[in-house]
Amino acid sequence: MFTNIAGCTIYEKTVVNRAPAYIRHETGPVYWQSSVGESGGKDREPQDGIFISIPAASADYMPKTDDRIVGAVIADEQPPATAFTITNAKDLRYGSRRVQHIELTAR
Repeated sequence: MFTNIAGCTIYEKTVVNRAPAYIRHETGPVYWQSSVGESGGKDREPQDGIFISIPAASADYMPKTDDRIVGAVIADEQPPATAFTITNAKDLRYGSRRVQHIELTAR
């Protein structure tokens, strides 16, 4: 599977004492693609986003909606302000080992 960055950091969102808390996870090499959206009219905002494909061999955690993600392996225990929020996660770890992966979209 094609990859273009060395890894990413995923922050799993949990709740501790009614406040959000995060558990840090690292991945191996991933494919990361930014997209710039166009608006359908002047009253709509453009929908920019990120598409991430994580090969099954690089993933030890299945991300979920509202987790945070950073396009690099960083040591911070809390997500930085520049982290993206995962809006969709698809587990595609079936079929041939060469094509098993996880697909994420984020904003």
